[in-house]
Amino acid sequence: MSDPIDYEALVESYNDRLLNQLRSHGVDHVFLEMWVPDEDPVNSILNMVEAAEAHGTTGFSLRLREDTLPRQSHPALVEAIGAIATIKIESEKEHGLVHVSDIGG
Repeated sequence: MSDPIDYEALVESYNDRLLNQLRSHGVDHVFLEMWVPDEDPVNSILNMVEAAEAHGTTGFSLRLREDTLPRQSHPALVEAIGAIATIKIESEKEHGLVHVSDIGG
């Protein structure tokens, strides 16, 4: 799997492009072209997994700040994604890593 995607930078880039580009304000990762961020990080990451599944991408990793996806949100994320992919969450000091694999499998 490739390097983790920086979630906060991705959302910032999306919002910047949304305001400053007339068309193709998607993100730098082709499989996320249909993704639209949600204020709720659990829903936003679920949307990413669904976009990846539609594109035929089988896995990716995200790096998120602890304040974006607090540990108490981890069970909700696992439950939301568990039916369509395998998810593993690792906690670091100020960040977490979310590994999604076997999407659609």
